[in-house]
Amino acid sequence: MNTAVEVIPLEAGWDKMKEGIDKFTQIMEEDFRESFPLALHSELYTTCYAMCTQKAPQNWADDLYKRYGTMYEEQLNKTVLPAIKGQHGESMLQEFAKRWKNHKLLVRQMWKLFVYLDRFYIKRVSALPLKAVGVQKFEQVVFNAVKDDVRSGVLSLIEKEREGDQVDRDLLKSVVNVFVEIGDWRPLFPTRVGEEIGDIGAARLNIYIKELEQQLIAATSEFYARESASWIGSDSCPEYMKKAEKRLSEEVNRVAAYLHASTEEKLLKECEQQLLANHQSALMDKEETGCRALLREEKTEDLQRMHKLFQRLPSTTTCGLQPISQIVREHIVDVGMGLVRKEEAEKDHKNYAQQLIDLHDKYLALVQGPFANNTLFQKVLKEAFEVFVNKDIGQSTTAELLSSFCDNIMKTGGDKIEGEIDTILDKIVMLFSYLSDKDMFAEFYRKQLAKRLLLNRSASDDDERSLITKLKYRCGAQFTSKLEGMLTDMNVSKDTQTNFQGFLNSSESALGMDCAVTVLTTGFWPTYKVDEVALPMELLKCVDTFTRFYESRTSHRKLKWIHNLGTCVVVGRFDAKPIDLVISTYQACILMLFNQEEAYSATDIAASTKLSMEELKKYLQTLALSKYQILTKTPKGKEIADSDSFSFNSKFTDRQRRIKMSLLVTKVSQDEKQSTKQTVDEDRKHAVEASIVRVMKARKTMPHSQLVMEVSQQLMKLFKPEPKVIKNRIESLISREYLE
Repeated sequence: MNTAVEVIPLEAGWDKMKEGIDKFTQIMEEDFRESFPLALHSELYTTCYAMCTQKAPQNWADDLYKRYGTMYEEQLNKTVLPAIKGQHGESMLQEFAKRWKNHKLLVRQMWKLFVYLDRFYIKRVSALPLKAVGVQKFEQVVFNAVKDDVRSGVLSLIEKEREGDQVDRDLLKSVVNVFVEIGDWRPLFPTRVGEEIGDIGAARLNIYIKELEQQLIAATSEFYARESASWIGSDSCPEYMKKAEKRLSEEVNRVAAYLHASTEEKLLKECEQQLLANHQSALMDKEETGCRALLREEKTEDLQRMHKLFQRLPSTTTCGLQPISQIVREHIVDVGMGLVRKEEAEKDHKNYAQQLIDLHDKYLALVQGPFANNTLFQKVLKEAFEVFVNKDIGQSTTAELLSSFCDNIMKTGGDKIEGEIDTILDKIVMLFSYLSDKDMFAEFYRKQLAKRLLLNRSASDDDERSLITKLKYRCGAQFTSKLEGMLTDMNVSKDTQTNFQGFLNSSESALGMDCAVTVLTTGFWPTYKVDEVALPMELLKCVDTFTRFYESRTSHRKLKWIHNLGTCVVVGRFDAKPIDLVISTYQACILMLFNQEEAYSATDIAASTKLSMEELKKYLQTLALSKYQILTKTPKGKEIADSDSFSFNSKFTDRQRRIKMSLLVTKVSQDEKQSTKQTVDEDRKHAVEASIVRVMKARKTMPHSQLVMEVSQQLMKLFKPEPKVIKNRIESLISREYLE
């Protein structure tokens, strides 16, 4: 027997559904003091299912879907909207948040009852999902009607909080979330006229951005424009920055507490614009507390805060870190030029290099500390030092003074610097990197290194090699090839000396004294004058014996003897006691004459030694008129005349058994300085010509101005060539038919 399924009419079915909906609404309005009956839930679900699965024309799915939306409109207009509009201020926000929370519960419950529609009908006809309909109806009926009042309430509370009042952050979070959550279904809504949905992620926040965030940013801008305008007139730069830092921190905290995370970047950008960018110039230029004053007074904490704040801004010539870096550059240049002017007034410049190192340490610490080793500040430090490091001090260049400073700390008996020598060398090389005439430094350093090595005055071979390695790293192998060759020569000479000693032993040649010879390779060492001094027989014997030894071991090599850099140890047999005298070869030639005669005139000594009178007088000064008076001058006086007579001072004595006389050659004379500069000038001419030829070989033809520019760039690592010099060298090459 067949049982007929009872058909549910539309109105009867809907009345039953409406009864259940009203029941849930009543329970919700009474704050859920009772729960929705499970039996009623099952009955309503079954009714909806039956109405949607009946055969046409009694299939009511389409009608139920339409009445589902109408039901929300009626409920929202009748209950929710009047309840919200009946409140004001904070109470209105609380009611708004509560009603949205309840509406979400209603939508969830209704979806459970009408779920069959969601699963089958909506998919078939491509309609809006049930939950989306619920959200959409709240937006259309309630949200659009009260959004302006709600937004005003939210912005009012935020302003109160900014002014220092306590506000209900949980309430703000709940209200702001409504703006976000209503957008959750926006990608599925029909696109409104003039509104681009974009990607789903962005579309979710369309309502929040359009209805709250944009107005919040505008209000924030207005608030901080007012506040910063009052601060800038009354506060010092450090005080202003502390307040700005606090405000920015508060805004970050505010976003975390109740705004959407995507707002943080936009909100902070506006705050930074009003608090920092709009007042940067006025803040930096404050007379007694601005950036220049902070640098003068070394307020590192405030400078660190300044860097931290202004690095937030885009860096342009008028905004962000760039204007600050220019002030730092100007400050360092001012301090550096002050040091240059002070040093020019001094007679002795030996402390200048140390003062430069100390100054660099100070500002390097500033760059690495408060300015967080920012590349922009590294650059201005370099640029600032390049300005004054390349200024001449009196008659001396910084390259020369820096080289002399190196010489002083690298030689025995020089000034000992506190701290690790390797650290000091690093600092020297850093200063060296700022020099525009690096080739000038190299030439002075080469001459001083030569004297340290030849006169056995170098304190440490390891330190010498360490500095050369650091220079090589900065400027390349070609720059240090001569310096390395000099050290190699010294090592080879030690082996040669050992072999010479073996030669003396095997040939049974007795020299009657110890003899050590250093063989130098011409290309590596400075150019020395080959002199024709008349050596005593004892020294001539040494020279001849070594020449025979060397020629027997090498071919195609010719020895040239340079006596002015030699040293001797002679025994002075004085009345009190014999004393070892460490003297130069020239001084030895003069003293050994007194083994033959008791007294000589200056003219006689010049004739016997073949030294020029000018040079002889310098050496006689060290022997007769210095601290150790080995010779006695007649008549007495500080000046030496050609006719003055000199005799051996047998009465001389000293507490020490061995004394070092002034060697003269250890000091760099004015003539040597001049010849060094001339050597550098000549080398520069050749370097410019070589560069021109290299460029033209590669390019074949090119405009004059471009050639000058390219040659300048090539040579910049060693020195800064003048365009006029390059032009002269081009003309010289044309005249010699290297170019046309």
